[in-house]
Amino acid sequence: MELTTAYVVSGITTTTLLLVAAFIATAINYEGGARPKDPARRRTWFWVIAVLNPAIIYLLGYYLFMPEANIMIVKRYVNALSIGTAAGFVGYIALGYILSRIYRTGKIGHWF
Repeated sequence: MELTTAYVVSGITTTTLLLVAAFIATAINYEGGARPKDPARRRTWFWVIAVLNPAIIYLLGYYLFMPEANIMIVKRYVNALSIGTAAGFVGYIALGYILSRIYRTGKIGHWF
């Protein structure tokens, strides 16, 4: 049960942060001119949130959802949380790439 909690925290946090990145990307206005800076801002925000993603997952899982049990269960939970953190980071990048290819001509298309 505790191991599942670590993976669920990872999935929900990754999805939430991806939605935050999409909201930020759509909130940045288009700039006119020969050299607009808005695509670089969207890309920067996506990668800043990508770097924060593992830290947020691990800290949420460790401090809010840590089981109150014997040391073996806690060790297994921390191991599952580490795997979930890595999977959340890879999932964030993969889903971000897929979304940037789906919405190629939109604001989200500037992530990659």
